[in-house]
Amino acid sequence: MKNILKVIIISLFFCVSIYSVSFSADKAENLYPINDESGGGYINKDGDIVLKQKYNFAGRFVGDYAIVQNKNLKYGIIDKQGNLIVKFDYEELNNLSENFVFYKENNKYGYIDIINNKKSKTRYDDIKIFKEGLAAVCIDEKWGFIDKDGKPVIEPKYYYVSNFSEGLAAISYSKHKTAGYIDKKGNVVISFKDNNLEPKEFKEGLVPVIKGKDEACSYIDKKGKVVIDKKKIFPIQSFCSGFSEGLAVIYIYNESNEIITGYMDKKGNLKYVISFLLPTDLLREEIGVFDNFSSDMARFTIDYKTGYINKNFELVIPPVYEFARDFEGDLAYVKHEEIEGYINKKGHWVWSKPREGM
Repeated sequence: MKNILKVIIISLFFCVSIYSVSFSADKAENLYPINDESGGGYINKDGDIVLKQKYNFAGRFVGDYAIVQNKNLKYGIIDKQGNLIVKFDYEELNNLSENFVFYKENNKYGYIDIINNKKSKTRYDDIKIFKEGLAAVCIDEKWGFIDKDGKPVIEPKYYYVSNFSEGLAAISYSKHKTAGYIDKKGNVVISFKDNNLEPKEFKEGLVPVIKGKDEACSYIDKKGKVVIDKKKIFPIQSFCSGFSEGLAVIYIYNESNEIITGYMDKKGNLKYVISFLLPTDLLREEIGVFDNFSSDMARFTIDYKTGYINKNFELVIPPVYEFARDFEGDLAYVKHEEIEGYINKKGHWVWSKPREGM
């Protein structure tokens, strides 16, 4: 794609530059999972092994806990000191969040209260994470919410829902449409007749919506008021970014097949953009240059290779990686040629291994 870049626009007045799961640093030292032929273990930001590679698989820490698998292929949970908190009794553990984790038996889900060592019966067909004290659960193809005591708070009656975020959850009665947003008592506080986006979470007070036959997103606040109107930004229909660290990704295109992509702030002001002509053999939906910021860094992809920019929109790590995750604290997991592992914010390898499948 570098051959089709036409212009980079950076100025003091029209300075403008996409997405991921943001990372909340713990007060304790961040630990990063490593998995290779020696087993699964954990390193710190300097690449020092902190928890020995004695597991068959090591998952990422969420807060103070991580899911690990033993040599008998059973799952349990450890803390950051390597203490076994939940025994290796489970065929499957997932959706670790807010000190709760879901387990699966006989094709049904139940949950485990990690702190109080309590376990519910398996009764749910599908589940989401606990967030803001509630978890979305699916029973007989309908979604509702339970609290941490397992009590149904909002009865399962929706086609689909989002997690609660900033006190609200999106609800849907049909595919690819959001009917509105409810509070934690199930009251509808925002209602739509024709929002053509799947349920999305509020992020930093705003959420994107697409009305009726529009091919562009507007952004509303938690009162349902349009804060950033589609007429101002005209992003492409197939991608509507949520806000992260004060910025959202935008795609703007015109009849000349020109793509402008970058970042805008919460007032709809463009903060950083680049402009290029769309190749005839690509669809607009296939263009993904920037990602949302995470830990003050954002992925930048060009010609199918990824690097990173900082909050000053400076390219600090060149786009050379065939695969790259967001930074979580100090490190990001990447794959480059015959190597994969963690790099720091200077692009230096902290831990690496021979790339799998090479």
